[in-house]
Amino acid sequence: MEKGYPLIIVFYLDAEMMKVPEIISPFAESVNNMLAHKEANALAFFIPTKGEERVECINPTIMAEADMEKINQMVEDIKESFAVGLDIDVPDEEIELDHKCDCEGGCEGCDKHE
Repeated sequence: MEKGYPLIIVFYLDAEMMKVPEIISPFAESVNNMLAHKEANALAFFIPTKGEERVECINPTIMAEADMEKINQMVEDIKESFAVGLDIDVPDEEIELDHKCDCEGGCEGCDKHE
């Protein structure tokens, strides 16, 4: 495929399964590693669904230019919405709870154990 627009692969996966990092992380990593290994000009998106699981592909070599511009805008919107490729600076702050814990001694730092 030419190096213009990338092939877009969208995986619609069960929303409950996507909440389990032990499942989704290795799957997404293997897909991304394969794309890198093949030096594919492609983007993969993993979208949660409560409906049918499926894979859809958009091939830019068979799209009209106007349609491809709309698709590129959707891809940019998805990247922005999900912060794809951005480093997020999260301050390292101590968080204090404003309620007492009801544990049986299994947590760290609550008033019950001091």
